[in-house]
Amino acid sequence: MKKALLLGKTIFVLLALFFLQSYLNYTSSKEVLPATPARDHSEQRQVQAVQTRIGSDFTRLQEDDTLTAFSGLWPGFRGPQRDNIVTDSVPLQKTWGADGPRVLWRTGLGEGYAGAIIVHERAYLLDYLEAENADALRCFALLSGEELWRRYYHNPIRRNHGKSRTVPACANNVVVSLGPAAHVMAVEASSGELLWTRDLVRDYGAEVPQWYAGQCPLIDGDRVILGIGGTAVLLAALDLRSGETLWELPNQHGIKMSHASVLLAEFQGVKQYIYAGIGGISACDDSGQLLWQNQDWKPPVWAPTPVPLDQQRLFLTAGYGAGSAILHLSFREGKFSAELGESWKPNRGPASEQQTPLLLDGALITIQPKDAGARRCELVASAISALPAIAAGSGRDHRFGLGPYLYADGALWILDDEGVLHVYSFADWRFTELSRCKVLPGVDSWGPIALADGIMLVRDSTSMVCLDLRKEP
Repeated sequence: MKKALLLGKTIFVLLALFFLQSYLNYTSSKEVLPATPARDHSEQRQVQAVQTRIGSDFTRLQEDDTLTAFSGLWPGFRGPQRDNIVTDSVPLQKTWGADGPRVLWRTGLGEGYAGAIIVHERAYLLDYLEAENADALRCFALLSGEELWRRYYHNPIRRNHGKSRTVPACANNVVVSLGPAAHVMAVEASSGELLWTRDLVRDYGAEVPQWYAGQCPLIDGDRVILGIGGTAVLLAALDLRSGETLWELPNQHGIKMSHASVLLAEFQGVKQYIYAGIGGISACDDSGQLLWQNQDWKPPVWAPTPVPLDQQRLFLTAGYGAGSAILHLSFREGKFSAELGESWKPNRGPASEQQTPLLLDGALITIQPKDAGARRCELVASAISALPAIAAGSGRDHRFGLGPYLYADGALWILDDEGVLHVYSFADWRFTELSRCKVLPGVDSWGPIALADGIMLVRDSTSMVCLDLRKEP
């Protein structure tokens, strides 16, 4: 009898220790992504249960009277052309002394991975205010770091690998943001005045993705294009200034919202809005008419935006073992069609889990995911004419993780997980490291980079730094 009681007590203690360890792991400061993602519908129920007054609160912190002659522009996700290539002519300092690049300012942020945009002398970021449990569009003076104003709203959500995710977009003095619970808000860029809002869950029956909404709004002229993934609407175009619905693409096959952003591209002379959702990839023209759809490649988690390789091919890639694929587009007898071509796992060719690969002069450049075998987390390049072969790599001693990268002034600028900024040249199918410097104190430096006229904004999970990379005359 005593042995049975002792055994029972032992089992109880072991179970208690197991649940305590599980709780501590959940609340630790650095989480590990699950190898096999599974949707947690409790998050979705929590998001739906809250009736949010989007954009309800406003605080002015400084008078907006510090205008400068700075004309730089990084107005949305992946820059002016959404390709992560900087085309301005400002020469950049690619090597530094022991102190690294010049720091203009630093600021603390709510935990997350949201990236900033630069519009002339202002920086905008959709942050999460931990104390207020609120999404907040924050406006900073770019060169001084002073916060000018914030437009925010109560949105209590649980930490799920941070909270903030997305990059806002700006055009014609309007900033549009999309929050972690799929709340869309448009404000005056100069004043922060609220223009209009949409709740994609309430208004369309959309489902918030597993790790919150990661889609970055697309502004095309006078319209905002959003991937909805709702019960009836797949894609929608809204008037930039008023929020009025211009058109809606029906969701005939029940495709869900992914973490990917809408791609604007032109194929065969036709402008197309392309959306990689959970369950398939679709495209419509600028009037909202379906052009083509393909459901043959359906990764359970999709974050990178598709990359146009040429006028006939799209490069598709996703994480968690999905790898990559080529989608072939053709136009015959007045109709488009899309057929899946070759696909491969990440240990056989270029792939990406989170960041969107970069296309540079016929080279597809990416950082391999952690399940890519010997090349895991390595910077690689592939000739688009010879996919899936990898033609160049940074080597086993140069690995980066899930951080962002872009191309500017003849060099690749890469931020690794630990907040180290690396500069690489790429010539004759060879990567050469030029310099590196730890510019951020924290971890999970995954938010997209913004760079305009030599001023760079980068972040880790809880802070942002503004760097002056302009070359000294």
